[in-house]
Order: sequence, then C-alpha cells, then structure tokens
Amino acid sequence: MLSYAKKPDSNVAEIVVDGKITDAEMDAAMTAMKADLDKGGKLKLLEDIRAFEGMEPAAFFKDPRFGLSMMKSVSHVALVTDAPWLKALAETFNFVSPAQIRVFERARIEEARSWLAGA
Repeated sequence: MLSYAKKPDSNVAEIVVDGKITDAEMDAAMTAMKADLDKGGKLKLLEDIRAFEGMEPAAFFKDPRFGLSMMKSVSHVALVTDAPWLKALAETFNFVSPAQIRVFERARIEEARSWLAGA
C-alpha cells in the first residue's frame, strides 16, 4: 500500500508505505504530488515506511524517474522507518540530494513531524 496526503494550507506532505506498492497506487501518488509541486514552492516530505514488501514491476520503473525529476522541488525529507537498510540508504543519499534528509525511528514520528514543521 502506498498513499500520499497533503493538507491544502500546508507545504508538508506525507507518504505512507505499508506492504507491496502497486502500479495504480504509484500512479495516484505521483499524480497528486505532481499537482502539489505544480502549484510552486517547495514541499517537505514525511515518508512513513511501516513495511516495504516490494513493488509491482511497472511501479518499480516509475519510482526512480519521478524521484529524480522532483528532487529540486523538495527541501526536507523526514524518513520514518525501523529498517536498517533504508536508514543506510537515506544517509548515503543525503550526500547527493539537494533536500535535507533526516531519519527517525517509527516511535519518533511526532518528532519527525515537528522537525518538518520547524524547518
């Protein structure tokens, strides 16, 4: 499951991953995020990775292209996960990303939200 949500008066969006990501879910999330990015300004993202069980092949090939195209429009990313491999990946990606990335354990999700709100 993949979902994307953003309140109309906020520049903080939340992405939730819980299980396997389908192509339809990827399309819906990308469409919603692109609409928010097209309004101008920079987004701050909270990525709540509860469980990641892979992606349908079509979704897998869309993800990197979309991620690269929107990198300049995101100022901060709070990655919320307990998965060690995702933490390591985020910390490595932080060196090449124009966005400031910070990793939080799942138990600290409210701290992640506060960090984004104050950034």
